[in-house]
Formats: sequence, structure tokens, C-alpha cells
Amino acid sequence: MIEIVLGTHRCPFRDWTPEQGRVFGGLFAYDVETTRFDDRVYLTPSLVLATACDGGRGCFVPRDLVPAFFAAHAGQGFIAHNAAFDLKVTQAVLGDRLDLYDLVDEGKIWDTLILKRLLSLATAGHTARNECGLDDCAKAHLGLELPKDVKDADGCDVRTGFGRYLGRPSREIPEEHLRYAAGDSLATWHLFWELNRLIKVVLQDASGVWGYVDDAWLRDAIRRFGPLTHHIQLRASIVTDVLSATGVALDAARGAEKLARVREVMDGAKERMRRGGYLVDQPGNVKAMQSILARFRREHPGAELCLTESGERFSTTAEDLAGLAADDDFFADYAAYREAEKLVSTFLAKMGQPRIYPKFSFLMETGRTSCSGFNLQNLPRAKGGEGVADTIRGCFVPGEGMVFIGSDYSQIELVILGYALDRQFGLGTSLRDLVNEGDVHRLIAAVVLGKEPGEVARPERDSAKPVSFGRPGGMGAERLRRVAKASYGKDLTLEEVQGRIDAYHKLCPELDAYLEDEVDGSRVLAEALDLTPARYREALGGYYARDDPENFTPQGWVAGMLLKVLRDPDPTTKGPAARPYREDEKAALWELAQPLSALLEPKLREKLEGRRPHKLLWEAVRRWAGRRPVFTVTGRLRAHATFSSSRNCVFQGAAADGAILGLWKVWRAGHELAGFVHDEVVSRSPADDRVPDRAAEIQGLMKQGMLTIAPGMVVKVETVVTRSLNKADLDPRYLPEAPVEGPAVATAPAGRAPGADVSGRGTGSPATSP
Repeated sequence: MIEIVLGTHRCPFRDWTPEQGRVFGGLFAYDVETTRFDDRVYLTPSLVLATACDGGRGCFVPRDLVPAFFAAHAGQGFIAHNAAFDLKVTQAVLGDRLDLYDLVDEGKIWDTLILKRLLSLATAGHTARNECGLDDCAKAHLGLELPKDVKDADGCDVRTGFGRYLGRPSREIPEEHLRYAAGDSLATWHLFWELNRLIKVVLQDASGVWGYVDDAWLRDAIRRFGPLTHHIQLRASIVTDVLSATGVALDAARGAEKLARVREVMDGAKERMRRGGYLVDQPGNVKAMQSILARFRREHPGAELCLTESGERFSTTAEDLAGLAADDDFFADYAAYREAEKLVSTFLAKMGQPRIYPKFSFLMETGRTSCSGFNLQNLPRAKGGEGVADTIRGCFVPGEGMVFIGSDYSQIELVILGYALDRQFGLGTSLRDLVNEGDVHRLIAAVVLGKEPGEVARPERDSAKPVSFGRPGGMGAERLRRVAKASYGKDLTLEEVQGRIDAYHKLCPELDAYLEDEVDGSRVLAEALDLTPARYREALGGYYARDDPENFTPQGWVAGMLLKVLRDPDPTTKGPAARPYREDEKAALWELAQPLSALLEPKLREKLEGRRPHKLLWEAVRRWAGRRPVFTVTGRLRAHATFSSSRNCVFQGAAADGAILGLWKVWRAGHELAGFVHDEVVSRSPADDRVPDRAAEIQGLMKQGMLTIAPGMVVKVETVVTRSLNKADLDPRYLPEAPVEGPAVATAPAGRAPGADVSGRGTGSPATSP
């Protein structure tokens, strides 16, 4: 027996033997020590020693006894820190004798790393991705220091040295190793209950959060999806780890051919620009570009050129210069060169290997997944034109005798928004009915053009997409015009964009209320800085009535004056008798604004402290004062969201949750995952006569996952079978006469997935509630 002491916490640990049988009657914390792992993410380290404890007792379980231990604790839930890893390593030992992922489906596995990240999102507005190690969490929430640099008797690192004891009983493992392993499971146990307590506190005080429905709704969301969507994020952590370890194969010949073609484009564009007096990435090119832009303005007097923040130079950002490509061959070459250069550095230069292993991550602030290392979620699409007539997506292949099945949710964020506007906010059913009945983009275009929906051509339909997707996030006409050109290749006038906005609001009048700002930023700023009339007038040496309580209450009008001083060099008052602010008024307001310095980035801090007004300074302060918390319909809470982020979070976040549940179901059904891009699942399949059946099954499973989030909605999934990740590279053997549709899916009461108990109330599970 070894007694483990962590601060005030004590727990005896003993060797577990099969004769002891079940030693934990409820939840227990679980942790594994493994052989050392390296950057070969496709290899699963070998389990050496497992530890488990419930705060009152603990045990050591060597590798050979792990199957017997879990057989004795069949159906028992447990807690882990980074459960995806512990599950993977342990399942490799169990083989087909027991499926621990059934416990995930039953809501019986808890992950303290995920709880920490969700708590951080709910309180700080970020997901603490670099602050969620077990030692970080133990220090922050338990006041405990977990030693991570322990050395054994030979001076070797204990943390990475368990591999030398693989296959040996725990009595042959040195005590310093046992203490290290046991300390982690004991810390995990106490961390879980502390995080559970903190999350309860947050949820009990969440009735004022935008998107909150009522207590019954929140209890139901916790039951179905876990507190703050823990159960969804646990699934996300597992499947993103699977994707990272699986990777995708590369066709070396296609990659080399693409690289050669792109370099040819770069060389040609570079030479033509040289003849025009511009040397790419060479000394003097900054001055040369300013001269070229000045010449362009003289030759095109009606053209609108963007300026830098200071207003003293022409902007040379890639986006601003690309906008000139249609009017001048030089800028067309510049845009082509930069695009090709980015393609090489971001993708093609990293493709000199037979297989790519991107790093998939889960739980971004939006709730979406991300991809790094090699960003498989952001592969460029074919746009047409020299050098980009094809796409590097064609370089990624399923392998000999295999095909990719690519299944994509159709306008899913609008589906979720329609559901939320109706069921979460109670604002109306117009959008819900539109997405259930047809194509929103086509309907908007039909209203604008005065046509019947069936008469709208595809280019006309696509011109409504930027508005369909961007307007619910609060984008105005100017921003939507830029998005339409940059992302959709649609060059619309402001009037044309506004026409589409008006049509959208006419079709979906509930958008009016949805886009009303519920936060009074001036009031927030006034309260944060204590901007009372008394303080303002005292700073001016003026009179105020001391018996009037209004003079000692923060007022939005003072904040409004302060904001104007931050933005305008010559601010003026409002109304018929408008006048410029006096110098003493400006000085007083600048002084009252100084506490904001700690909130600003260095460049804006300098402007504030130097009392230099600027639009960016004004925007930063307004953005800070206008932040607010927001709930997804699944019960995830995000703090400190901007207005735009809060609106996007409602549909992007919940749609991401539904896509994760769909991806999880596809994986659990035995399909091999090859890629995941927000609303698209790519699986790898043998190229046999069962491909259509697999495609239909995948569609059905994806629908089922999304319907768990939004029961009653019409969810559509479109599928193609391809020979590469290029959707145009269709496999002719599997061209359907009509789009493949998966089987109809019945939804369980209250949106619960059929056959799944995700209540999280198995034996010993905490019943977290608001």
C-alpha cells in the first residue's frame, strides 16, 4: 500500500487483483501511463500501467489485468483528463472483449480537460487551449503543484520512462513511478468535482444570457448533451484524434505536376512584373508599388483605391490589390503570383511524402473544429484561369481499390438558424418553413428579380448566397459586397446587395428582431468607468446638484461623449445648437478614458495614452463594451462575444454540434473517416458493389446526428463518390441517376438520438443542473 498525499487530499493505493472484483461502486478517476510516443501520430502507445481512484481508495492496474479490471467494472463510468487518449490506449488492450466507447454513448465518460475548456469559454470567452494541462488545472482550481520533472534513481525522467516496465507487474515498478501515476488520477478526481461545482454556479446564474430559454430547456440540454455540451465535445475529441491518426494518401506524381505548373505561373508573372518595373520581394519594391498605384489612379480617375490606416499611403494588402486585377494586367499578375506563392508555401511544399497527417482540433470558440500542420479543411477550390484551372484536392487519393464517399450537409446553418429562431427565440417560423420547403438562396433571388423560383438561374441563385449566410451574422451592405466579391466571385453594387438584404428580411421578418442589439454599449462603458455626471463636471470644475442622485449614477450620454472624443479629432455636440467640444471638455474625457488602457493592444494603447483620436481606437472600445454572453440551443455558453460573434454562434455553433454527432455516428458504424470540413464528412470505402449502400447509410447517420440538435427540421445531405478529394473527380462507376438519399430517420422524444442514453446519470454520475 502507498499513501498518496496532494495538499489536504490523501488516498491509499493498492495493487488490484481479479479476486477483489469491483472495488468502485460509482464513478472513479482513471489514468494511463504508456510507452513513450513521438510525432508518428498513427501509432498508438502501449499501455504500461493504469491507475484508478474515487478519492477514498485507489488501485494500480498493470497492463495484463486491464481486461479483468474493466470486466469487473462493466458499465461503470469514469473520469479522465484527455479521455480520448486514455480510451484509445485502453481499448487497444481490450480488443473486441469490451467496447469502452459504449460508455461514451451512454454519457458515462467525463473529461476534465474538456470541462475546463468549456468553463473557460463560458466565463472568459476563450477555450484555454494552452492552459488546460492537468498540472495547469490542478494549480488553478485545486491550488496543487503536480511535479512533472520527477527523476528516478538513475536520473531518468519518470514521466516518459514507464516504457521500460512494459509487461511487468506493478510490484516491479519503482515507487517514484507509482506515486507519479497515482497522483495524476487523484488530482483528476478532485479536479472533476471542483469543475463540476464551478459549472453549476455559472449555469445557476445564466438566466440573463442571450439565447437562454428557461430552466426546463437548460436541464434538458444538460441531460441530452452534457453540461455546456460536454458529451458532444467528448465525441469531437475522439473523432478528431481518429482523423489525425488516419491521415490521407498523396499521389506523388499529381503533386509534382501541380507544383511544376504553379511555379511556371509564378515565374511568368514575376517576369512580366519585372518588365513593368516591379521586383518581387526585392529592396525598393515598396516604393515601386506606391508609384505603380499612383500611376493607376492617374489612368483610372474613377477607380477607388484604399489607403493605409494613416491615410498617407495606398494600401497594398492582397485583398485590396486583387480588386484592381480586372482593370490592369500588372495587378492581375501580382494577384496570380501571390496566390501561387501561397499555394506553394501553405500546401505544395509540404506534400513531399506519401501520406499527410493533419492535426485536427476540436472546440474552437465558435464550437467548430480546426486543422493545423497541413490544413486539410482549407484546401483551395478550383477557380478557373491560368495556374488555378485545376485544384490540389486532386492530389489526395483514397488508395488502390478504394474510393472516397463525400457527404455534405446542404445549407445546414440556415436550417439550424430557422430552428433556433422558432424554438430557441420564439421569433417566428418563416425561415424554418422556407428551409424545410426549399432553397433560401433561390427564393431571395426570385424576390429581387421578380421571377418565379423555378426561373432563377444558378448564377442568379449564387448571387444571394453571401447575403443568405452573412446577413444573420449582422453584416451590413458594404461588408457583404466585399464578401460577395472575395469569396463568391460576385461583383455586386451596394444597391444590388441592399436589394437582397431587403428581400431576405421580407421573406424572414423575424430577422429584424434577431438583429436587434440587446446590449447598450454606452451603458456598459459608463458603468465600467463610473462615468457619472458628477465626475465629468468635477473634472471641468463645474457645478452640479449634489442632492440629485442622477448625478452620481453612470450615464450613457457621458460615455457617448467619450466615444466621440476617441474617434473624432474635432468632435461636436448634437442638435440644432451643435458646437465643437471645448479643449477642457476633451481633456476631461480623455482623462476619464485612461483606465481602458489595460484592455487595448499596444498600438491602440499608445493612441489612448497619447490622446490621439482614431476610428480603430473607437471601434476597439465599442467592441469591448458591446460584448455579451450567448447560448447555443444545445446549451453551450460563450462569454464576451461581439454582436456579430453572438449572432453567428447561434447557428454556427449548434450546426457544428450536429455535424459532430453525425460524424460520431458514421465512425461508430464502422466507416473509415478520411476528412471532415465543418459540414462535410469524407469516408474511405472499398470500391465494390456496396458503395451505394454505404453512401446511403452515411447520409442517414449524418441526418440522425443533426436531427438530434434540431428535431422536426428537413435535413438534406448530398453525396458524391470520387477518386480524389476533388469533388469533380467523380468515379464513373457510381454515378447515380438521381442524388442518393439516406433512409428516413425517426427522432426520439425531445431530440434524443435513437438507441442512445446520453443522460449522464448512470451509476455515480453527477447530475449537473442549472
